Amino acid sequence: MPVGVEARASWRVVALTLLLLPAVPAASQPLPPRPLQPSMPHVCAEQKLTLVGHRQPCVQAFSRVVPVWRSGCGQQAWCVGQERRTVYYMSYRQVYATEARTVFRCCPGWSQKPGQEGCLSDVDECANANGGCEGPCCNTVGGFYCRCPPGYQLQGDGKTCQDVDECRSHNGGCQHRCVNTPGSYLCECKPGFRLHTDGRTCLAISSCTLGNGGCQHQCVQLTVTQHRCQCRPQYQLQEDGRRCVRRSPCADGNGGCMHTCQELRGLAHCGCHPGYQLAADRKACEDVDECALGLAQCAHGCLNTQGSFKCVCHAGYELGADGRQCYRIEMEIVNSCEAGNGGCSHGCSHTSTGPLCTCPRGYELDEDQKTCIDIDDCANSPCCQQVCANTPGGYECSCFAGYRLNTDGCGCEDVDECASGHSGCEHHCSNLAGSFQCFCEAGYRLDEDRRGCTPLEESVVDLDGQLPFVRPLPHIAVLGDELPQLFQDDYGAEEEAVAELRGEHTLTEKFVCLDHSFGHDCSLTCDDCRNGGTCFPGLDGCDCPEGWTGIICNETCPPDTFGKNCSSPCICQNGGTCDPVSGACRCPPGVSGAHCEDGCPKGFYGKHCRKKCHCANRGRCHRLYGACLCDPGLYGRFCHLACPPWAFGPGCSEDCLCEQSHTRSCNSKDGSCSCKAGFQGERCEAECEPGSFGPGCRNRCTCRPGVACDPVSGECRTQCPPGYQGEDCGQECPVGTFGVNCSGSCSCVGAPCHRVTGECLCPPGKTGEDCGADCPEGRWGLGCQEICPACEHGASCDPETGTCLCLPGFVGSRCQDACPAGWFGTGCQMRCACANDGHCHPATGRCSCAPGWTGLSCQRACDSGHWGPDCIHPCNCSAGHGNCDAVSGLCLCEAGYEGPQCEQWCRQGYFGPGCEQKCRCEHGATCDHVSGACTCPAGWRGSFCEHACPAGFFGLDCGSACNCSAGAPCDAVTGSCICPAGRWGPHCAQTCPPLTFGLNCSQICTCFNGASCDPVLGQCHCAPGWMGPTCLQACPAGLYGKNCQHSCLCRNGGSCDPILGQCTCPEGWTGLACENECLPGHHGAGCRLNCSCLNGGTCDRLTGHCRCPAGWTGDKCQSPCVSGMFGVHCEEHCACRKGATCHHVTGACLCPPGWRGSHCEQACPRGWFGEACAQRCHCPPGASCHHVSGECHCPPGFTGPGCEQACQPGTFGKDCEHPCQCPGETWACHPASGACVCAAGYHGTDCQQRCPSGRYGPGCEQICKCLNGGTCDPATGACYCPAGFLGADCSLACPQGRFGPSCAHVCTCGQGAACDPVSGTCICPPGKTGGHCERGCPQDRFGKGCEHKCACRNGGLCHATNGSCSCPLGWMGPHCEHACPAGRYGAACLLECSCQNNGSCEPTSGACLCGPGFYGQACEDTCPAGFHGSGCQRVCECQQGAPCDPVSGRCLCPAGFRGQFCERGCKPGFFGDGCLQQCNSPTGVPCDPISGLCLCPPGRAGTTCDLDCRRGRFGPGCALRCDCGGGADCDPISGQCHCVDSYTGPTCREVPTQLSSIRPAPQHSSSKAMKH
Repeated sequence: MPVGVEARASWRVVALTLLLLPAVPAASQPLPPRPLQPSMPHVCAEQKLTLVGHRQPCVQAFSRVVPVWRSGCGQQAWCVGQERRTVYYMSYRQVYATEARTVFRCCPGWSQKPGQEGCLSDVDECANANGGCEGPCCNTVGGFYCRCPPGYQLQGDGKTCQDVDECRSHNGGCQHRCVNTPGSYLCECKPGFRLHTDGRTCLAISSCTLGNGGCQHQCVQLTVTQHRCQCRPQYQLQEDGRRCVRRSPCADGNGGCMHTCQELRGLAHCGCHPGYQLAADRKACEDVDECALGLAQCAHGCLNTQGSFKCVCHAGYELGADGRQCYRIEMEIVNSCEAGNGGCSHGCSHTSTGPLCTCPRGYELDEDQKTCIDIDDCANSPCCQQVCANTPGGYECSCFAGYRLNTDGCGCEDVDECASGHSGCEHHCSNLAGSFQCFCEAGYRLDEDRRGCTPLEESVVDLDGQLPFVRPLPHIAVLGDELPQLFQDDYGAEEEAVAELRGEHTLTEKFVCLDHSFGHDCSLTCDDCRNGGTCFPGLDGCDCPEGWTGIICNETCPPDTFGKNCSSPCICQNGGTCDPVSGACRCPPGVSGAHCEDGCPKGFYGKHCRKKCHCANRGRCHRLYGACLCDPGLYGRFCHLACPPWAFGPGCSEDCLCEQSHTRSCNSKDGSCSCKAGFQGERCEAECEPGSFGPGCRNRCTCRPGVACDPVSGECRTQCPPGYQGEDCGQECPVGTFGVNCSGSCSCVGAPCHRVTGECLCPPGKTGEDCGADCPEGRWGLGCQEICPACEHGASCDPETGTCLCLPGFVGSRCQDACPAGWFGTGCQMRCACANDGHCHPATGRCSCAPGWTGLSCQRACDSGHWGPDCIHPCNCSAGHGNCDAVSGLCLCEAGYEGPQCEQWCRQGYFGPGCEQKCRCEHGATCDHVSGACTCPAGWRGSFCEHACPAGFFGLDCGSACNCSAGAPCDAVTGSCICPAGRWGPHCAQTCPPLTFGLNCSQICTCFNGASCDPVLGQCHCAPGWMGPTCLQACPAGLYGKNCQHSCLCRNGGSCDPILGQCTCPEGWTGLACENECLPGHHGAGCRLNCSCLNGGTCDRLTGHCRCPAGWTGDKCQSPCVSGMFGVHCEEHCACRKGATCHHVTGACLCPPGWRGSHCEQACPRGWFGEACAQRCHCPPGASCHHVSGECHCPPGFTGPGCEQACQPGTFGKDCEHPCQCPGETWACHPASGACVCAAGYHGTDCQQRCPSGRYGPGCEQICKCLNGGTCDPATGACYCPAGFLGADCSLACPQGRFGPSCAHVCTCGQGAACDPVSGTCICPPGKTGGHCERGCPQDRFGKGCEHKCACRNGGLCHATNGSCSCPLGWMGPHCEHACPAGRYGAACLLECSCQNNGSCEPTSGACLCGPGFYGQACEDTCPAGFHGSGCQRVCECQQGAPCDPVSGRCLCPAGFRGQFCERGCKPGFFGDGCLQQCNSPTGVPCDPISGLCLCPPGRAGTTCDLDCRRGRFGPGCALRCDCGGGADCDPISGQCHCVDSYTGPTCREVPTQLSSIRPAPQHSSSKAMKH
């Protein structure tokens, strides 16, 4: 056979062998994939176009002149002549043609695994580049589909996600403005509105809605952002533009009043100072003549003065401390302030002109220059920012609800209830000015208490469909027969249900006492109420009077409280205690004022009580001047002197009541009497009882019966007449005794008795045998013989003077007049402090407030939930749904509620303030009655529930993802999977069981011979070797395998197995497909016989006969072909020309010189000539030479001296002499032969076809060299680059930042983003998104494409690129899950707390939370003096000015004091700190409790009181200078002068009259008398 044919056959064999050899099973290698056939499952046919190239021969020709021998040349028979000859030669060109062939590939979504017949394995397209999906990729069997995250929708390409503009549908549910965002949207409100918690509704945030705009009364909205405050009628706006004060009619000209003006109910009411009364015009004041009206109650005489009166005494009497009683003058009064405090109501200073009255801070002197009246500090522009309450001697600032007082005591700052943790909000808290607001997370709604949050899906609708609540059964233990009634009520009305839910479900047991009993064990009744307590109307407890508390009113009010229910706080200052009934303050020594406000702690004085007193024994001193105020038993400038005899008390200002003649001494502290021998009684007023005598009357007399003994000495004495005693019975019985020897003791109570009979002589106002009884009602005076005047209003008359004693609230000689408006109390001397139209009780001064006001002074507006006078009425509005007007009580409902009591939700279909807005919910959704937010039923979503759940989601808010396999849809309401045919199970995850198929696997397969059926369609999948609809037909001849789809590969008469397809070959053939003949040298069955052929001969595989190769012949191919023959069987004739011979085997010609080619038909190639064309021509460039002789000439198609010029277009041939004859511009002629060929860029038989893509040039033979999809010019091959590339061959990509054709466009992607060089599409880096990567990821997303969800907690922000968390202040950890440890605060808890004294710091700001006893920014300051505990809020209870421990409050007593509160002085004989040191003084001599120095008695001095006073000194410690004249000495104990030389008088300076003319005036022994 020809060589080419043999080669092609050989290639086919090799190809077949390569195809079939892997099909042989091998134990060590897995089965290779079976070749795909169109009948296999999931196999798709595809047409594949390929370009096949082959060489196309072209016949070429040229002419040349050759020398030839000619005959008949004239004289010569032969000569050499020139002859033109045309030479033809063969050239080849490469030609390409498009061939289409069918190939089989797996259908999209399927792949073939080794051993599978067909494509049976699903391809997970999502594993490769996410399947090209922009959003989530969902793989299915045989395919996949793309999904988009919520807020996006799939584009037409099925892969790209486009943001859904939710604002286009119903404005996104927003009431005002809707702003679309990537994947979501948000609602915004117009100026003046704020977004409701539902995220859609807008609520007006007019400045008036926040804390009433800061206005005290009314807030008037001017614009959305501006307002002004307006006051109620009869009020005017203050300078701050917020607070309102009543427009007082007293402001102009004092209201026309002469003295005082007070506004009552908007009118000016005039009043007068004490001692004056209103004239007939009700404006002027007239002096009250107290003397004429009997109001003075003077004991002797009365002198009327302007505005007052003055009692005067008869000669020899002096006015007592009360200014009314008169007492006999027994000693000189030196200090004008000692008597009745000089008439001053507060402070008194003695001057040479008399007493000078002074007032404490906060008071001023009235016109009488004696009485101190309170200054209304609140009227004089105090510093209070919100509320000012005037107090006696001062004022106090307070704040409205929701504010607290600043540390300056004036300003008010908003209480951030959210930051302090006192808001009670369950989820989130938003602080407001003066208040706060709770709101819940998504999926919850606010409870009725406006603090708790209830899940929307867990609310149970009550029977009326309005009040959602969970109904737990409270745990109640019931006594008696109340159990059936509880369950019959069925929880009753809505309000009771709420009450039970909020109250009783927190109790463990509830006991009900029966039969009007009460108490923890039901053992008390109304009869057990003590101290004036009365029973409540329900007879279930005691209603205690003022000053008492306890379950039966048996306990006095706790310290610092008084009044009804002990609810009034005491306002006593400087250690004063208050009366539990009236609240009146009891002040310690040195402190005065109605509230003990005028005074300092012991040992200090000054405006701020910071100056130290210089008083002995740490005594108290005057608040302003520091003058010492002596404790009982002391006097002197520094209170360092003991009281002189017969004086006692503070400053020795009290006279002892002891009978001096019967008394040995009087106690200087309490005035108790120490009796002389023979006397007894509290005042030593009585002699010893008969039969006793001596000190304390403790000795018994030894006289005979009938003889009295001396009560002093016990001596027996004679009997005197009744009423007399003494040796000569000339002395009257002393006061308090009567009878024989004055032995009888009067038994009169405070009255003398007749010295003879012992009959009591009663003073005015007393009666009875012992004068112990007061005059009977209606009587007064001596012997109760005078008749009392007709006192009115329950007043009684004084039994001594007969004057009417008016009850508080009344005045007048007969108590006939009630207190004028604005005054109250005893004598109507106290001014009322009721504000805002409040009325005060004339007796107690307690205010009855006008509607809308409450408080002690009616200065506090009603708290939320109360209204009416004194705010006593609770609002009858549904709890948490509205408040009521403080004056009228009308309910003002919150948004979402209506009805007289705000008890009803908005009627169905309406919501918002006033229930005026109409709901817009669709598909049966319910709308929130407050915000109008729609609650969608299952299967629907959207602001108005207008959208059904998207594919793959179901349930409430479409929040549940379908859990269905194989792409099966689910029911949008229930989520149950809707399985396609061939699938079953709750999640459609299982294929149909064997022999079933179709929907719900309900159909039965009819397949035989081991076949399986398709679970979807029920088609039978036959076992190998069978076919047909039910697999009942065996494979026909030539087919095998599954469904007989495979064709047998057996060739050359071989047969195949119908199951496996194995071939059984006939003789002469071998191979898996019987495709191989017997190898050379072998033949017969199995090719086992050997051949004996020579010279490459082969034998027949069946018979063994030799088949000789070309050029050989004979039985064994031993002989070559005869001459002229060649080839197989030597049957071919040689085809050599030019006289050439051929080879006997190949037939190849042996050419003569100048010729070549297979038949010697071609001349030598250009540039060569001669034998075998082996000689090189030596012609000029461009010229050719003769192929036989080597002569030079130009070839056709060229011209010029060096044949360098090609023929011009339109010419051809030798020297380009011939014109072309080709038609049209798409043709060109060959420059040598003139043959018409296609022009560059064209091809085809008629040269009308443009070059195919990728080809150019003449005949479209050139291959384009354009890269990256560039196209080339079909004529020139110039490249046209696609978008994204440039360069001569389109090999250069667009530089960074440019894209498009010729890279002419500039990318507009954000920083860090790349753009596609072709389309310019931005490729965002992690953390960026948007068409131009201009937006960062949403707050809770990060990473590439913002696909990942942030894991930051507690408000942490995550990095948009890598998701790392940036924690808020006070948190740390990878996910901000850890709060700052102790001692750390701030960002990432990196800052170290600077709190001192064990203070802890707030983890956010580092603000220090101080422990007890400390305050300051860093807790560096200890509590100021007088305060202790947490926040230094607790007041120390230490007395005597002792400091207390700032942490525990334990009193640190100064030297000389002891006790828990330093309330006790040292015991006698002890001094110093803690009174632990023992005095070093003689027995009976006290020592200073502070220093331990001896306090010597009168007449003694020295460190141990062992020295007598030196001359001229007397008194305790010899500290006083004698004031004796005439050379007299004074008694060292009493200072009494012992006169000499006829001098007389107390100071021995008086000279008898008869000696005055002859005796000079005495000289003073001392420079000046001291008065004490």
